[in-house]
Amino acid sequence: MVRNIRVKSLDFVFAIQRLVGIHEFRKEVKKVGVEPSKEIEGLIEELSTSVSMRVFEDLKLLFRKYYLDGMIANIAINNPDKNPREIIQLVKAVGPEGFYDAYIKEYVRPRETGEQGIKARIDELIENNTSQIIMTYSQLKKFKNEAPEIYYKCVETLTHFVASYEKIETRVNAIYDREIANFEEAMKDETKFRNSYLMIQFEGETHSLSDIDVCMTVLGEYVLMYKISEDHMSMKMILGFAMRNITSEKEETIEQEVFKCLGDPTKLLMIQMASKEPVCAKDYADRLKLSKATISHHIGLLLGLRLLTLHIQNGKKMYYSTNVELLRRLFDNFIGDLEANN
Repeated sequence: MVRNIRVKSLDFVFAIQRLVGIHEFRKEVKKVGVEPSKEIEGLIEELSTSVSMRVFEDLKLLFRKYYLDGMIANIAINNPDKNPREIIQLVKAVGPEGFYDAYIKEYVRPRETGEQGIKARIDELIENNTSQIIMTYSQLKKFKNEAPEIYYKCVETLTHFVASYEKIETRVNAIYDREIANFEEAMKDETKFRNSYLMIQFEGETHSLSDIDVCMTVLGEYVLMYKISEDHMSMKMILGFAMRNITSEKEETIEQEVFKCLGDPTKLLMIQMASKEPVCAKDYADRLKLSKATISHHIGLLLGLRLLTLHIQNGKKMYYSTNVELLRRLFDNFIGDLEANN
């Protein structure tokens, strides 16, 4: 079952991510050949002019050094009906002494209790992602002592920021209402929707995912993320609205985009590497000597076109493989069309 879940505060989190990483975002999308929405760029520019320099620097500290966006995003996803101010109240209710434990519970989510379980989970998250999304274990140990102080800064900064966000929130919601209609229409054909956006397998299987909650974001326009349940039976898909422009429903458009990817040296190398053996994100970054952020964007585009498939091995390890069958089919169709025209 695929269904749309409206997470009221998801764009609040992505507003901060986009704001503190605005210059990096523009550079990266330019590198991978996609265009940010001028409409969204205008909202972020407006947001940047209304946020004080002190709040901006504090947001960078909280999101870049302590990676608290992951914790706040998880709280938002687990409480989809809560607006940003209510999410802040949930953070506030944790209290300074419970802040560290809340971070572990809401974001790290170790599979085993104790320090070894926490360390193993952090190592797994760092290895499986193309960009750093969590503190290293040594950073986390320091954070444990600093957590009460960071708690007060977090609550204060988010309270100041929400006033600025609310100035654009109505327009963000209007874009959401406009764009979600397209996804809801696509969700009616569940098989087609899964084929377009579910680029993930568990030891070669996808049918075990019986429930998929789609959480669309406006301000995270090129995001495609999966939050999977421990039993692999359900999942939340975080989907940027602009991914619809990359993952086309028309086979002819897919052919054009695939051939365009094959003409890009980096994407071609990534496809070739993953055709020989499964490749993890770190392997791509190390072998191609590119930043994790650049690799992340390339992977997102290749997943969106189904040229790569994401495999979960041993319940946690993420690897990418080339979808050779898709390439073979597209080339067979292409040659068939050429022969038919002669």
